[in-house]
Amino acid sequence: MILSESIDIYCERLSSDIFAEPINFITNIAFILSFTLLYRQYKQKTFYSKIIKRYTFLLIGLTLFIGIGSFLFHLYGTLLSAIADVIPIMVFIILYLYLSIRVYLDQSKKISIYSLVAFLILNFLLAFNGIEEISSYIMALFAMLLISFLSYKKKEYDISLGLLMASFLFAISLLFRQIDLLSCTHLAIGTHWLWHILNSILLYMLVILFMDRKLK
Repeated sequence: MILSESIDIYCERLSSDIFAEPINFITNIAFILSFTLLYRQYKQKTFYSKIIKRYTFLLIGLTLFIGIGSFLFHLYGTLLSAIADVIPIMVFIILYLYLSIRVYLDQSKKISIYSLVAFLILNFLLAFNGIEEISSYIMALFAMLLISFLSYKKKEYDISLGLLMASFLFAISLLFRQIDLLSCTHLAIGTHWLWHILNSILLYMLVILFMDRKLK
């Protein structure tokens, strides 16, 4: 494994040069904007739980690191920068799933951890069956829809609606990610940049939902 090995998986990248994906690179500003807006609301909010405040801060920080990781990947297009891109995303997914089960569904730490283990096992099985590139995203979408349904059953209607809206946005975002290479013939810059913009909105929605228990 060579960490400096070039990775070319997006329509816009036509070479291994630095800054070969200017649109994919620049649109990561959307993550920085989401981070800025979230942090501003975090500073203005009065938290009644130190735990919620602490985890909110972590989620906001991960939003920033997701943007930085994506900046690096679309700037350099190497295996090392791809790792920097993926790790913050996976940490956010795992942490948010844990918090959703603990806070939204009001479950114990043990059940929350068991649920995470089940998530990772199913993720591995999906990856093993040939869709490793997006297995985590498919599982995350499924988890959001499931928790939305369970929240509705618990009469947590604001949380249920918030997760449902976030799931719908994520599904559209994932569609644009997957049709990127297919769109090259008709759109030279591809559609991956829309994945950045929509996901920055998605992260904003998810963190606001966790912070306020409803979208606003």
